[in-house]
Amino acid sequence: MGPAGETTAPVEKPVDARELAANRRGWLKVLDAPALVRVCHLAGTLQQIHRESKLSKAAWERDIAPAIEQYLRYVQLLPASEAHHHAHVGGLAAHTIEVMHAAIAIRNGYLLPRGGAADAIDAQRDHWTYAVILAALLHDIGKLATDLRVELADRSDGPPRPWLPVAGDLLTAGAVEYQVRFAPRGERDYGAHRRMALVLAPRIVPATALAFVAREPSVMRALEGMLSGEDASGVLTEIVRRADQRSAASNLQQGPRNRFAAATAVPLVERLMEAVRRLLRQGGLPLNRDGAAGWVAGGAIWFVAKRLADAAREEIARSDPDDSAQIPGPSKNDRLFDAWQDYGLLERNPDTGQAIWYVEVRGTGYAHAFAMLKFPLDKLFDDPRDYPPAFDGELVVQPSRHVRGHTEPSSVSAEGEGGGGEAMCRPSPTTRKKPDVPPPRPAHAASKRSDAGPAQPAKAATRPDHEAPGNADAEDDYLTDDDSAGAVAAAIPLGSSPVVPRCPPRARTDRPVTPYVHVPPPPSPDDDTGAAGRAPSDAALRFMAWLQQGLADGSIAYNEAGAPVHFVEEGMALVSPRTFREFASRYGDDGGGSESGATPAAKLGTGIQRQVIKARWHLVGPGNANVHHYSVLGRGGKPVGKLAAVVIKHPERWVNPVPPPNPNLVPFHEKASPRASDSTEPGQET
Repeated sequence: MGPAGETTAPVEKPVDARELAANRRGWLKVLDAPALVRVCHLAGTLQQIHRESKLSKAAWERDIAPAIEQYLRYVQLLPASEAHHHAHVGGLAAHTIEVMHAAIAIRNGYLLPRGGAADAIDAQRDHWTYAVILAALLHDIGKLATDLRVELADRSDGPPRPWLPVAGDLLTAGAVEYQVRFAPRGERDYGAHRRMALVLAPRIVPATALAFVAREPSVMRALEGMLSGEDASGVLTEIVRRADQRSAASNLQQGPRNRFAAATAVPLVERLMEAVRRLLRQGGLPLNRDGAAGWVAGGAIWFVAKRLADAAREEIARSDPDDSAQIPGPSKNDRLFDAWQDYGLLERNPDTGQAIWYVEVRGTGYAHAFAMLKFPLDKLFDDPRDYPPAFDGELVVQPSRHVRGHTEPSSVSAEGEGGGGEAMCRPSPTTRKKPDVPPPRPAHAASKRSDAGPAQPAKAATRPDHEAPGNADAEDDYLTDDDSAGAVAAAIPLGSSPVVPRCPPRARTDRPVTPYVHVPPPPSPDDDTGAAGRAPSDAALRFMAWLQQGLADGSIAYNEAGAPVHFVEEGMALVSPRTFREFASRYGDDGGGSESGATPAAKLGTGIQRQVIKARWHLVGPGNANVHHYSVLGRGGKPVGKLAAVVIKHPERWVNPVPPPNPNLVPFHEKASPRASDSTEPGQET
């Protein structure tokens, strides 16, 4: 798990089944909870969950830790699936803990209950946190009855007998070893899957924890609705679903590929890739000509999406008719696209986060537009010597059909060059080591004003630049770390309701906000967001593009404790100097793409902050101040800290939709009035 709840590839090595093997071949030893935490390397993540939950140590040790331990006694080293994600030994435990961690991170971006008053949000904070943890913990417990068939033995040479989860965990059942088998697909009772969570909840969760949740009946009803599957649109279902997708996608792309010996199902993606590679070897997917199935450019093969799916399906039916019945039909090609995407075998369209690219192919004597899939060559061929030749023509990426705002078409030649070739050939956000910074929009392509912000009367520039409103060179606007958000010991999580995501819930699913366009056009002379005749610098545009991307994919948190970005009534507040330092540490103070090494640590970020201020997108305060100060409110509306920020006006030009203002931030000069009782419920931490 990465920082701020980000789900990444597990850092632990998969459990070696030989160390855990029982006397009988293929059987596993029954372990207690501490041993399971140790062999599955869960301790570090559990500590992070506790810390990010903001629950007191007493509440954690009384209610949450025992629930996790009892859950582990139930699931032991069972897999989460037969041939999909977390199919390895200990996969179900690893997946559940990952989902809990991701769910807590996502929960910290919500104000619950939705639409509630500040007093209700404050009073119910820990009740909702308990509910999120328990919902994540129990979300897959039904697999014990649906997907798996477990046999246990009371002694190493004893006869096997079926394990019934409703009778208690394996230790309670007196088992010393067990074996795992998978239920035939036709025998899987998905009704039992929904019932199991509610049936086992009282056996796994301490009564004190359930009693605490039940003090807020609406929270308890939400938890029951999620566990029963009856509330498919509830906030708990939404949070756990997003966390589940994040964990699954990370495991599919970067997790171990080993599976239980008893597994007989072959993953869909393996059958698909075998068929595609066979077709390429045999010439069944012609390339680089009019009427071809694909074209080679920019280090990838661009396949016509429907043609590739149909060809792979037909090849599987030809080579293995018995296996073809398990392949989604022609009306479900999106299932095939999902399989390739989930495993990171194709590059996603960065504008949409989806598999499909809209591309015009321009060859000698022909030009066609297709919905295409982009497969890097190294995903299709083991040896670079087998790579097919590059296309002697041009591929032009068209604007995504459902993305609002203007997008310049990008072209790619056989060498990956041409207009916009850098953006076209950049690695997928799910595979690159650190976020790519999109190049700034050329001035000629950005002359049209965004329609998101209202026009404002022009203000004449009557003073020299260094004396203009919002003096960008005022050194006293760059605050020390003691005045930044990193020094604020907030007593409650700062949150925001979720908004419409940019991408479908795949590898990275935090997605708090969606860029309105890649980079807004420079302000026109009659707009008060810029000085007359002055266009933003490339560095400022790169910074805002980085900010948009981070807000969209969830790598930049907002409206929570310690986040670098907060939305306020005045606009989008960028915590100073932290936000600018984070950018500069990756790309330098000029935003040129190289890490900063020459700038002294104390001055890191000042250069890029100055460029952003010179762009005149920000709110200028009294005395031409560029930096604004805010109080952070804790329980009862009492100030518990402060932060300073550069506030970007008209945030709708950069993100869409704009999250609601953080109610726990008020301008520093305003006096906060108590909004809730100072009393605390069990499990709350002041």
